Amino acid sequence: MLATSRVHVDGRGVSRGETDRHWTRQDESAPPLVSATFEASSSAEPEAMRSLSGILRLDQLEPTTFRADARHGVAGRVFGGEVAAQAVMAATATVAPGRLLHSVHTYFLLPGDSSVPVIYFVRTERDGGTFSNRSVAAHQHGRVIFTMTASFQVPRHGVAHQVPSLRAPSPDVVPVPAVTFAQDKATTDWLDGLMSRIPVELRFPEDFERNAQPVRSQPFTRAWMRSAERLADDPSVQAAAVVYLSDLLMLSTALVPHGIAIDDPGVLFATVDHTVWFHAPCRADDWFMYEVESDWAGSGRALCRGRVFDQNGQLCATTMQEGAIRVS
Repeated sequence: MLATSRVHVDGRGVSRGETDRHWTRQDESAPPLVSATFEASSSAEPEAMRSLSGILRLDQLEPTTFRADARHGVAGRVFGGEVAAQAVMAATATVAPGRLLHSVHTYFLLPGDSSVPVIYFVRTERDGGTFSNRSVAAHQHGRVIFTMTASFQVPRHGVAHQVPSLRAPSPDVVPVPAVTFAQDKATTDWLDGLMSRIPVELRFPEDFERNAQPVRSQPFTRAWMRSAERLADDPSVQAAAVVYLSDLLMLSTALVPHGIAIDDPGVLFATVDHTVWFHAPCRADDWFMYEVESDWAGSGRALCRGRVFDQNGQLCATTMQEGAIRVS
């Protein structure tokens, strides 16, 4: 038995609470995860909604080891953004205060199993005068399902510029998806299902052309988004939540010019790697604009790029994602 402490997400940020002794080591003899890295979106078991603050809450088992609890009664594939965000929380808990996350580079090796805990092992790669670097490996059933490298920086002054600009109506005047897509039942059903599983609110300033047939549109999507709840003011919590939400809308955008929707029968997909660079603080619980564009697709893969703007038009983050897509 190992003593654990809860890593809390609250108004004070990440803190350690009471210890308990109700955790035992994961059984290394447990059956391995299914080796398939593809799963049809329609085949996953429905997941009960959890709060984002609950998703970001980890148990600290040892100084550099953390656990995310299983979802009781739910068996299915874990949302990739959830694993990435939890890895960010684990890495942040090992870094000195005042060093802010500025980049994460992640690889998804195996599908996560929502019915068992995920164990995160953090390794310190470097603590310098300005930068700290951490690597994180997520384990289930004795196998590594995900890896991440993260870099943290003491804020500095320096040269500054921003090339991209935001031109979009305020989220306050953009209607809810049920109104925007009132004539598109397939899209409203898909978004209703998405927002019933992922704690996010979405507003689309333009039609979200998931299936552009017979007119093939450019691979571009943008939406105002925010978490479905108020989160702690702690910058590390807000950054982890942005990482969580940044996994949305990426691969579906790559399919737009091909007249295919991500949940069409015969569409198989999986994120291979996902990267986020932070340029400025961003609140995930306040409206931010996420613009996603796919620059390339081929050889069974698609490359997507995202930009995160706050409501003042400041570029807060840039994302890149490559995923595997197969259409039968």
